[in-house]
Amino acid sequence: MIKLFAIEDHDVIIVAGLRNLFRPSRDGIEIIGSATRIEEALASNALKECDLILLDLWLPNTDPLEVMKVLTLRFPGKPVLIYTSEESSVWKLRMMKAGARGFLNKNCDRSELKQAIDHVSRGGNWFRDMEPSAVKSVEPAEIATPSIVLTPVERKIIELLLKGMNHREIAARLDTTNTVIDKKLRQLREKSGCKNTLELVKKLSETKII
Repeated sequence: MIKLFAIEDHDVIIVAGLRNLFRPSRDGIEIIGSATRIEEALASNALKECDLILLDLWLPNTDPLEVMKVLTLRFPGKPVLIYTSEESSVWKLRMMKAGARGFLNKNCDRSELKQAIDHVSRGGNWFRDMEPSAVKSVEPAEIATPSIVLTPVERKIIELLLKGMNHREIAARLDTTNTVIDKKLRQLREKSGCKNTLELVKKLSETKII
């Protein structure tokens, strides 16, 4: 049985989804605990007992490299599998060098996620499509700066969506029309390369743009 601890700030969506994906009796994977912040994780006894840490790259108000440093110092030898929406090869290489044993995108299917968990928990590495020689030196500011810049109005719209408001309610709150809200969201989807609003909100949240 692989005991997994998830450090993920979207606990309701991601961790609940993991519990639905994997059944201890069927898959040999048990989510024994989760935390939305690194401080909360370090205070949990379940983190000490787990076999593998599933770590979101972008936690609120934290630097991924600092989080890895803390985890490797506190739990030397305990494997960390990065589970993120980030697709940058630079970050994949950085986390590998920082001690992560794998880097997996959240768009992967259940089969690949299970394979990665199994492989990393047994001491293997999981860095698919990685070509370290092709990754050039990048300035920290270039890596950390989000590629999507929100206007104050766009930011407010996304924040209200996260609170569960629909387009009509947002339009009323911002004293505008439903058409304007639809147009703003369409422009944001095009700018971010997202197919729908749910994907847009998820991307902005996970990359800490909002």
